[in-house]
Amino acid sequence: MSRRLSNGRSPLVRKQSQITAFFSTPPSSNPKSKLSSNPSSDPSPSPSPSTSKTNKKPLLAIPPPSKTPSPPIKPKTPPSAETEPPQSDFVGRRIKVYWPLDKTWYTGQVKSYDAECNKHSIQYDDGEEESIEIEKEKVEWIEEEPPKKLRRLRKLSEKVEIEQEKSGSGECELDCVDDDSSDEDWGKNVEKESSEEVDLEDEEELEEVVAVNSRKERTTSSQSAGKRKKIDVGKMGCAKKFKFEGDEEKGTPKATKGFVGVKMSPGIGSNNQSETLSKGSNAKAMTDNNLTGEAAERFGNREAEKFKFLREGRKDAKGRRPDHVNYDPRTLYLPPDFLKSLSGGQRQWWEFKSQHLDKVLFFKMGKFYELFEMDAHIGARELDLQYMKGEQPHCGFPEKNLSLNVDKLARKGYRVLVVEQTETPEQLEIRRKEMGSKVKVVKREICAVVTKGTLTDGESLLTNPDASYLMSITETPLEKDREKDTLIGICLVDVSTGKFVVGQFEDDTDRHWLCSILSELRPVEIIKPSNTLKPETEKALRNNTREPLVNELVPSLEFWDAEKTIEEVKMYYCSPDGESDALPPVLTDLVRSGNNSSCALSSLGGCLFYLRQAFLDEKLIKCAEFVLLPCGVLGGSIQKYMILDSAALENLEVLENMSGGSSGTLFAQLDHCVTPFGKRLLKRWLARPLYDRKTILERQDAIASFKGVGLSTALDFRKALSSLADMERLLARLFAICEGNGSSAKRAILYEDASKKQLLEFISALRGCQLMLKACSSLTSLLSLAESTLLHDLLTPGRGLPEMSDVLDHFKDAFDWSQAESTGRIIPREGCDVDYDTACNTIKDIKSNLTKYLKEQRKLIGDSSIDYVNVGKDTYLLEVPESSRESVPRNYELQSSKKGYFRYWTPKIKELLQELSRAEEEKENSMKGILHRLIQQFSENHCTWRQLVSVTAELDVLISLAIAGDYYEGPACRPIINEAGDSTDGAPSLYAKSLGHPILRSDSLGKGSFVPNNVKIGGGAGDASFILLTGPNMGGKSTLLRQVCMAVILAQIGADVPAERFDLSLVDRIFVRMGARDHIMAGHSTFLVELTETASMLSAATRNSLVALDELGRGTSTSDGQAIAASVLEYLVRNVQCRGLFSTHYHRLAVDYEKDTKIALCHMACQVGMGEGGLEEVTFLYRLTSGSCPKSYGVNVARLAGIPASVLQKAADKSNEFESTYGKQSSKSSDKISDAMVTVMKSLACVTGTAMKHDRDSTHLEVICKVQKRTSLLISGN
Repeated sequence: MSRRLSNGRSPLVRKQSQITAFFSTPPSSNPKSKLSSNPSSDPSPSPSPSTSKTNKKPLLAIPPPSKTPSPPIKPKTPPSAETEPPQSDFVGRRIKVYWPLDKTWYTGQVKSYDAECNKHSIQYDDGEEESIEIEKEKVEWIEEEPPKKLRRLRKLSEKVEIEQEKSGSGECELDCVDDDSSDEDWGKNVEKESSEEVDLEDEEELEEVVAVNSRKERTTSSQSAGKRKKIDVGKMGCAKKFKFEGDEEKGTPKATKGFVGVKMSPGIGSNNQSETLSKGSNAKAMTDNNLTGEAAERFGNREAEKFKFLREGRKDAKGRRPDHVNYDPRTLYLPPDFLKSLSGGQRQWWEFKSQHLDKVLFFKMGKFYELFEMDAHIGARELDLQYMKGEQPHCGFPEKNLSLNVDKLARKGYRVLVVEQTETPEQLEIRRKEMGSKVKVVKREICAVVTKGTLTDGESLLTNPDASYLMSITETPLEKDREKDTLIGICLVDVSTGKFVVGQFEDDTDRHWLCSILSELRPVEIIKPSNTLKPETEKALRNNTREPLVNELVPSLEFWDAEKTIEEVKMYYCSPDGESDALPPVLTDLVRSGNNSSCALSSLGGCLFYLRQAFLDEKLIKCAEFVLLPCGVLGGSIQKYMILDSAALENLEVLENMSGGSSGTLFAQLDHCVTPFGKRLLKRWLARPLYDRKTILERQDAIASFKGVGLSTALDFRKALSSLADMERLLARLFAICEGNGSSAKRAILYEDASKKQLLEFISALRGCQLMLKACSSLTSLLSLAESTLLHDLLTPGRGLPEMSDVLDHFKDAFDWSQAESTGRIIPREGCDVDYDTACNTIKDIKSNLTKYLKEQRKLIGDSSIDYVNVGKDTYLLEVPESSRESVPRNYELQSSKKGYFRYWTPKIKELLQELSRAEEEKENSMKGILHRLIQQFSENHCTWRQLVSVTAELDVLISLAIAGDYYEGPACRPIINEAGDSTDGAPSLYAKSLGHPILRSDSLGKGSFVPNNVKIGGGAGDASFILLTGPNMGGKSTLLRQVCMAVILAQIGADVPAERFDLSLVDRIFVRMGARDHIMAGHSTFLVELTETASMLSAATRNSLVALDELGRGTSTSDGQAIAASVLEYLVRNVQCRGLFSTHYHRLAVDYEKDTKIALCHMACQVGMGEGGLEEVTFLYRLTSGSCPKSYGVNVARLAGIPASVLQKAADKSNEFESTYGKQSSKSSDKISDAMVTVMKSLACVTGTAMKHDRDSTHLEVICKVQKRTSLLISGN
């Protein structure tokens, strides 16, 4: 009979009392009253369920039986031969099966019958399945009983309370959580159980098996999703109903969540500029006792009485109160009296919790992760777990659901602490004997701290290709009176791919560079030194992120400085003999630069400390990919990328729309990538377009190679990779395995086969690398047709494409991939592993010696029929015929016999069998480590594998851009790129013929519904560098500005542009001021936001920049707004001399610049007719036309919006009145006021800087008022 080895399951003694034993108060019974169980029992090796015993000391003491002994329980036997029912009749019946190795019985159900092999399929209550021959097994049939328990539910609530008191444990007899039929016995045995006493001496041993065993009997196969089945108590008529978090009725507002815990901080800082996020805000919220609904009714009183130290007189672990300057709310002081009242298991849990109060503990007990006390409320609300019986909050889930539940909580903003069991009860017993210890609780250790910035595995990573960055930031003040007054260092980590981006840069008071990085990458978690960042930096973090998790570290001690960071980094790259290995090139450059990279190194130090606390540092660092921040951000002498600040990224909706999604964005239009890592690369390209003509032309050539003749090859490439996993993340997980899981993680007692998952991921990585190499190699056929140097570099083996065929062949020869996938273990082939080959050769030699010895014995006895036989576990028995027995030597040891034969072992055979046993054990041990050794070999080439992923990603993006051109509305062209203009070569230019919109597509619009336009800006001495754009409301002005800016971005990433022709001088930076929005949380009004973005343009724009201003000045009065708009336009045209588009409804500006050759007057054409009531009706033509538009026709928009006719008529009359009055005032442009306008704009440029240095609005409002007065005087001509 074949049976698996014991998996740690133990027979239950008393189920109902065990379920809360771990977290129940130790009984105060007299130890002298404890009784030992009767050691005598049935010596049969196959005891019945009722008489099974273990070698351990009994966990529970049972009261003495009555004087009249009970008759022995007779086991129920299977159907006898008298009835002989068909085997198929057993299907559906409940059964108990005895497992000899476990020495216990397990219950399940017969699921099916296979007539061919005469075996029944048994599904056990824990979900495991097994095929057995029932007649050959020791089984018992379980008779189905009517669910009498349901009748008990119809009793009144008073009866329920009485029964609870009788139970002695404060538990309701109804287990609203479980539906296993075995639970029906619980209610029947209440009276019996109430008389039982827990053996105090053995209680701690009981605690270690309670959760496993209790759940083992109560878990059904329906729990595959890790959830306990709910029972609708209301329908059963039970007067006492349990209501969990999240069950509120519709329309009922949820109460404030307190004790049940909250997520993490919703943002950084508070409304007040001087305030920053308290690092303990979450810890405090997780302990505030504000339970709601039935949870409050069930647990509220207990928690209010028992946990007073969480509120009044609360202290941190070092005894400091909340008003202390160094108070740490992440920890908790536990009063001695409280600790004395706890059992060993309870004390262990509270010791972990007191040091990690801001985290949710997943506490391992056997095969389950348990959540207790305040954590249980979070589990019930966020994970849909069900409370278990008892007065203490308690819920949990099976080991296999760990990844799923960690992912859920982390994504919702919680910190999760995984506490693993690192010792079995058997190991505890051994430790107690060896050390003479009285410890009664198994060892547990922290193995992981998971947040949404440190997720390495989970469902969200499978479905979402976007990177989740963890960002560490620090800063150092620079000299005063400088435009850029702060040096900022940042370290960005994508934990799922092992990528570190490190660098530092100088930033101004508005933190434009920092805001650009935050808008591009949107970090989900931030690490910062506590109470050191300036208010301007805090504001930038708060206003340009989407509710990140915030961690404050103690400066120097936790957030390391540059010197400490260098020391720690070198430790990661030390070999076992103490010698230092070479650092990655990026880290080497940072270390060598010393003080010139102090901020960058310090930010890396803060990040390393945080990763160390999360047990991820060793996993990531050794095989990490380190890159520097782009040169454009670092302020290098040679700019390689166009700069898109946060305003440009958001206003143009390059990566995200206003709601944070990707629908309708430029990224969504261009994203035809088939790989997740290709999608991430496309986002980086869009956020940082190229500013190097040669590189752009190389990309254009590569994209052109995938069109026409090369299209079919490109489509084959896409098809081959369409089912490819996220290789970048998959490889990072494999590299982390070989670099160490942390000492505690290695010691964790796991029941799920983690190695099988690792094996499947390893094989998936091998197949993926093989597929990528094959797909990339298939594109080499284009090299003879393509002129692209970039394509040649990418696809030439040894240059861009790594030569890894030999390495992959090595792993292919090492073992059978398909066999390993199906069996879950690696059988290495010869030459794959030295240890395995050595063991196999040893076994082969021993078996050869046994064969040789057999021949010698045949010759010695003189009988050639003597041979080896195996009987049970006895192998290599010499079977000698009875006729030759007289010739057997005296040293032969008789082992067994059968009719006509005798079986012997000799000393020589026994010696060889011992050697064979040792060799086979060595073989098994080598097979256990073969997977780790193969992954280690694979990871030695981690840089090469990453290079293969990088090449595949770049090819995927190039093909995606080639395909994207087919989705434009109208024709597409390859842009003509010119070097950036300078004073000798002429002014920068931009020319587009029939320019369409890159996002509007033919499948979303009717054919020809979008009107293309010709746009010409700059190019020669007589050409206007600015377009002053007027036109009716809703006429398409903002759309034109956006499509010009997006066309420039497309051109400089190397993609085609939706136009018949597009000529462009390189643009170094795009500035966009568009839309009306405010930053109320930052204390910024709409008008201040408008001026802030404008001031950024005036201070940072160059001759090669592109500026798009949409209706500047509308946030204030007409006179002030018009004055500011005129001043800004004048400054950009006369001083900066950049290219730009300026849309406005201030028609006075068109009159002022009517004869200015530097400014082209244009408007969006329309047709005006008379409608009902004499009101004007406007037909939009959306055509860019020379000249200015006399009116904005706002009343027409009011008509379209449905404003009542009477109101419209009144508005039209007022409009005519205003125009007749205002139009009589003449306006003369004069060169004399140009200098005055420049002076005004210089004052305006200082507005934002002045505003950022004050906590209140009053100061910078005075500055704005002064500028407004000067501009008003300028307009009036005084």
